[in-house]
Amino acid sequence: MKILSSVIAATALLAVAGAASAADPITIGGSAEKFCTLPDSWTFVSSGGGQLNGTFSGTTWTIPESALADASSVAVTGSEYAIRVRGFGACNASHTIRLQSTNGGLVTGAPGDPAPTGFAKRRTMHYEAYWSDNGVGANTVAFGPKAAIATVSTPGQQAVANYNVSGSLAPPGNRAFDIRLGMLRGALSTPLIAGAYSDTVIVTIALAS
Repeated sequence: MKILSSVIAATALLAVAGAASAADPITIGGSAEKFCTLPDSWTFVSSGGGQLNGTFSGTTWTIPESALADASSVAVTGSEYAIRVRGFGACNASHTIRLQSTNGGLVTGAPGDPAPTGFAKRRTMHYEAYWSDNGVGANTVAFGPKAAIATVSTPGQQAVANYNVSGSLAPPGNRAFDIRLGMLRGALSTPLIAGAYSDTVIVTIALAS
């Protein structure tokens, strides 16, 4: 009986010790830092409107003169003349994609100065920036919302897309990022003035607070 009594006493002591430890839980916690990166370099992916004679190198798209104006400086009309370039970035949280046109379209001279009487000095552009599914040509699908300016005609014009991570929209992770640049070739009432035409497109990603 003494042996049995000792076993029961030991079991009771163990039960009390277990109850005491359960009252002192250990909490383990941590956090993952938010980050977003954009590509340092861009590569030509696809084109539209017959601009295969144009060139893309580094960060510059050079449009051939034959796509801009004819020998009489009359603006060439037709379908949109466009290219899409791609780099690879990463993001793990909600953010905004901001797309901005410095000159407000393809412009010669100072963007804010009026064109000489009887001439035009601007070609309207169409810009888009978005995370991509890495497809080629018409098969590419945007992963999440696009920052897009359908008609770029004002210096500093911009668009913002809010990429809000939710149950239905995962963070982009490591993914392709595309920029689409298009020149709209509607008819102009006056010829284009001679000169070098240019615009600068700025894409910025800002993490949501």
